Amino acid sequence: MEPKTLNRPHFHKLSAVRLALEEDVAYGCYVTAVEIIEEIKRLPRTEQNRVIDFVRKAGESRPLTPDELGELARQMAEAKDPTEADRLQAEIVRGFYGRAADA
Repeated sequence: MEPKTLNRPHFHKLSAVRLALEEDVAYGCYVTAVEIIEEIKRLPRTEQNRVIDFVRKAGESRPLTPDELGELARQMAEAKDPTEADRLQAEIVRGFYGRAADA
């Protein structure tokens, strides 16, 4: 015996509306980067430090885009200081493979 299915032509549209509403609720309202930065400036120093730590850790684990890698490679090739070139090379490797723990 075949399972009985219901014919609901509008179900897909309702699901899309529900998901859109859930997305709005999940993010609350849209806030620009400038507004977030201004809010961070108003935080006590200890809370600002927590935000800074979060951003550093998030940036370390994010792979770089091809454009970002290309820009770092350009800077490395043009670097006059060997220490700066080494730093840029390490940044390229980190940006390509991820953090050292992930590599």
